[in-house]
Amino acid sequence: MNNSITFQKDIKRFYVSGKISGIKIEYAKQNFHFACKEVIKYHEADFVITPFNIQPFLGIKHWICYMINDIRKQKTCTHSAFQQNWKDSKGAVIEYFFAKFIFKHGIVFL
Repeated sequence: MNNSITFQKDIKRFYVSGKISGIKIEYAKQNFHFACKEVIKYHEADFVITPFNIQPFLGIKHWICYMINDIRKQKTCTHSAFQQNWKDSKGAVIEYFFAKFIFKHGIVFL
């Protein structure tokens, strides 16, 4: 019988935030793709969530419905990563507020 105790390493779940509205959707997707690669490579993320992985609340394609579910998913993460353009996005600014003051996440600026 093996009496040794094994500990599971802490899983690092990252929520990636950045500007989407006001830029071409292809450009926004590309920014998020590169940001995901960066948090995996340089911050050793085990799991990464972006707004592009999340469906809107109640399936209603309106900004606030996307934000509701984005915040819900962000809450499940241990870290939040912010792209350089995050201050130009009202949604990303809200996500920063939640990460810093409500959820107390580790915050990374890319």
